[in-house]
Amino acid sequence: MAAMQNTRISDLNQRTWLGGVVALAVVLGSLATAAPAQAASFSARVGAIVHNAGEVTITGTGDAGDLVSISPSDGEPVDTRVKPDGSWRVKAHVDGFGDHTFEVAASGASRPTTLHATTRRVAEGIVGVVRDERQRWATVNGTGLEPRARIDVELDGVLMTTTATDRDGAFAHRINGVPFGTHRVTVTERFDGAEQFRRNVNFPFEPYTIVDEVRVDPIARVVHLQGTGPITTEMRFVDESGAPWSLTDGQDWVTNTDGTWSADLAYPAPGVRFMGIIAQVYDAMYETPRFVGSTTTGATIPFPVTATVAKSTPKQLVLTGSAEPGARLSFTDADGSPVTDDDGNAVEPSVPGSSEWRVTLDPRRMTGGTVTVSATGDDGPLGSVTLTYR
Repeated sequence: MAAMQNTRISDLNQRTWLGGVVALAVVLGSLATAAPAQAASFSARVGAIVHNAGEVTITGTGDAGDLVSISPSDGEPVDTRVKPDGSWRVKAHVDGFGDHTFEVAASGASRPTTLHATTRRVAEGIVGVVRDERQRWATVNGTGLEPRARIDVELDGVLMTTTATDRDGAFAHRINGVPFGTHRVTVTERFDGAEQFRRNVNFPFEPYTIVDEVRVDPIARVVHLQGTGPITTEMRFVDESGAPWSLTDGQDWVTNTDGTWSADLAYPAPGVRFMGIIAQVYDAMYETPRFVGSTTTGATIPFPVTATVAKSTPKQLVLTGSAEPGARLSFTDADGSPVTDDDGNAVEPSVPGSSEWRVTLDPRRMTGGTVTVSATGDDGPLGSVTLTYR
């Protein structure tokens, strides 16, 4: 298994990949120098081989201005001249894979030099990319490549690492702190003195933020949100018009440092039935946090519990009011004891769908001159109100 390397990015502007990279392999040709009868300054060697392209680079030294001619055993001849600095370099092309010879003749040398090079078809490998937008990393890894080949990994044209495949032709490299946006990763494989393959892959890196829970607490008058999202981001919460919802701690932002976040929004103004909530995500990796995305949720605010005395006599107490439809009402007297009916059962009616309710109680079964009306929903208490009836 290839050893994992890591690269961290702190200030890249925007940008897990899936792609294929071809593994390549070669054997460089032998170095040949002029025989004793040749000019002392002349030399020739195989400098690099691009295998699948059948391209062999031959280089050497000689007397400035000399003409150098290369004749491949299975390719077209090519000529070049020695540069003023005494060096020369030329690319020759061969047909097919296998062993090749090159006759190298120089105008200043008495006899040609023979070089040898072997080209072969390189097997195709696989490169895959795994990404974790929440933890802000992307890993590129490859298998089936040339053993001990050099691998360059670039992100948006910036070199992230130069590594090597292991003896099994595998490598892995993790890039940390990847900015959000669309990126281009470039993987280049090099061996036998030349670039054998290059692959560009475009991939998105998106600030996925999820709201896992929305909980309304009418007693504490708080709307609690929590969820998951990318680390090193900040969040603010606004309505559909962009107006911010206030946080109970007086802060404007919630920071996501470990992949989870939570926020307590202050209760909305009276009369608000539905809170449209847009969780905006800002990338805090920049000096000024940059908006990168949002997710939308909402919260239904229960109707407040209201009650009035519609009628009060020694034998009959009629109360009316409003509360959340479907909520269960309960009534307690001044001592905190449940108010019961003639059969001794606690009076606990459900609020009709209209949200308006009406209940008749027997004050002779109650102590004190007050009654507390409470409403309870599926998620717990919704509120209460206390009335004086005599």
